[in-house]
Amino acid sequence: MPFCDDLKVLFPKYSMEYCKETVSVKENSSTAKVKELIWFNSDFHKIDSTIVKDMKSFFEKAQSSDIFYLDCDGIVIFEKEGKKYMFFSELKSTFDKSDIFHAKDQIISSYIKINMLMHLLRCYNCDDFVIKGFIVCLPPKQEFLRDLYRQQFLKPGSRYQADAEFTLNLCYYKDKKTTLVPTDCFKLKGLPLGSTGIFRKMEFHYVEVPEGASSITLDVEKYI
Repeated sequence: MPFCDDLKVLFPKYSMEYCKETVSVKENSSTAKVKELIWFNSDFHKIDSTIVKDMKSFFEKAQSSDIFYLDCDGIVIFEKEGKKYMFFSELKSTFDKSDIFHAKDQIISSYIKINMLMHLLRCYNCDDFVIKGFIVCLPPKQEFLRDLYRQQFLKPGSRYQADAEFTLNLCYYKDKKTTLVPTDCFKLKGLPLGSTGIFRKMEFHYVEVPEGASSITLDVEKYI
């Protein structure tokens, strides 16, 4: 993918690692219980996620919406059977409604910012990519589901109702996935983003790490 090489030329401080067959996304916090997600069954370009983290200060100075202040743990790009994919991953040590919803916002923020930078490149077209987000965490406590169902009956359109509905759709239905369009995203409402500045749709997946484990390995074939 030539745009990966171009990205490295424009931003040499940040690594653009090429990984054969497997790629690892890590959570470096010493207190993290979920520490690593490993993707396999392709060749990958791994974007240094600090490139989007470092953009936070600009948006803070500009007093922009706080959706621009966030970042996720990992961004990987790969091509499979003629299609290009961009996978965003966020690792969480606890399962809580606010954690899941915050992870979604972290992934959306990371997409918006890396997409902004990639539009500087001569051969990047955002429409060429299938965009997917992955929220990886330990299983929830049993009583959590009961409270979550109650919260979905809160006032429609409220942040708390949106949190509960997203978490239910993502984590408790059979496929453990849900698709969002920009109008579904609470923090994007009212922002005048152009069609090339945001995704058309993004499929989110919930990945449950077995109790007692700190890492999980996933085959990309299962998610494309």
